Amino acid sequence: MIIKYNTEQIKRIIKNIYDLTGITISVLDTKYNVLAKCKTSQDYCSVLQKTETARLHCHECDMTILKKCSVSKELEKHICFTGLYDAAMPIIKNDTIVGFVIMGRVRSAKSPISPHLLSDIDAKTAEKLKKLYNKLPFITEDKLMALYDLLSFVVFDSAFQIVYDPLLTKIINFIEENFRENLSVDYLCSKFHISKNRLYKAFNDNLGSTVNLYITDVRLNFAKSLLSSSDEPVYRVAQNVGIDNYTYFCKLFKKRNGVTPTEYRKNVNIDIKQCPPII
Repeated sequence: MIIKYNTEQIKRIIKNIYDLTGITISVLDTKYNVLAKCKTSQDYCSVLQKTETARLHCHECDMTILKKCSVSKELEKHICFTGLYDAAMPIIKNDTIVGFVIMGRVRSAKSPISPHLLSDIDAKTAEKLKKLYNKLPFITEDKLMALYDLLSFVVFDSAFQIVYDPLLTKIINFIEENFRENLSVDYLCSKFHISKNRLYKAFNDNLGSTVNLYITDVRLNFAKSLLSSSDEPVYRVAQNVGIDNYTYFCKLFKKRNGVTPTEYRKNVNIDIKQCPPII
């Protein structure tokens, strides 16, 4: 699998977001190398990171939140050692992480800079930091989540492209169109004239997954869609996604999502009811 990045488009995106919100964003590849970052002059973090201690603390904070994000595949947020709000989110295409976004340098609460932070620097720099700190944007968690949704579902989608082996692309398309059928490794190998070893290697190298796990993920993702958009009994949902054993389906669903199919449907319905009406 090859991931192609449109760095010029990414740079435009993060600059536009900074101009609109004052929130700085850095975009990284899957190995945490910076692809693009918002360049601002004399901002709070840039001045602070001129000290070795602060620079090391910042790097440690970033690595911690990125590693958590890699595992959860969801937005991860924390309060950094300066008291600022930091968040990291994965950029996902076709269920694959293709990069990361770190956004932050915003105040999570209207509180002064931590006194210990200013103890190791000279009075002139400390005064500059205080002024820069007060200019930082203030953001609520709701607004952070809204920005996350915008970035993950709209903004960066076209800036990242996954290039697969052409044969693997055909196999993936076939699975997604025929997941209700009784698919097996033997059947796929026969249909596409490929050895088991090559099929296993193609899925592992390109998707970091096994064939059976990928088929299961496709089925369970569609099951979630049916549970949230229809009133069909759970056993019927299981059958509609190609899993005839109801007990096995429920066990598999809970293992992947942390809740049973019935609990998932109930939670989705509660969320819908709590949404404000559209005026």
